[in-house]
Amino acid sequence: MADDRERYEREKPSWAEIDKRRDRGRSTRSEHPSGEQARQLAGQQKHNAVRAAEALFAGEGGGAEDATLAKAVRDAHGTPELAQACRDYVATLGVPTRLDLLSVFLDARDRECVLSALEKLGELAAAGGLEVSAGLRSQLRVLSQEPDDDIAGLAEDLLE
Repeated sequence: MADDRERYEREKPSWAEIDKRRDRGRSTRSEHPSGEQARQLAGQQKHNAVRAAEALFAGEGGGAEDATLAKAVRDAHGTPELAQACRDYVATLGVPTRLDLLSVFLDARDRECVLSALEKLGELAAAGGLEVSAGLRSQLRVLSQEPDDDIAGLAEDLLE
């Protein structure tokens, strides 16, 4: 019986040990991946950084004019002026290649703007440069239900 009591006393940590454990914090092994997982994460971060830098310095090729027209499109999003802002952008710089602007073009409710955006998304998908987000996927689902067969067909193709 004395042996059981001694073993119980030894297994029980002191309050000082408990406080030290709290101050140390938890293991962060899962926060810092290693091996293949770390290489993949580093590659993805590098890819994202390069794309962000290219977008900053290259733009759509219009420089300040691109920034002005893109801002006009974003500002008109959700208003009746969106279709005109999209048409102005296309007339000046052509159909954008940035997904954020193409997503706004899909909301334009103008047949030509929506078709041009869907066609550009198709080109990006064929080239392998299209990462379909959940928001874009839901926009495409809505467009696949459109009564316009051209719009619905292109949207369905992109969903596949």
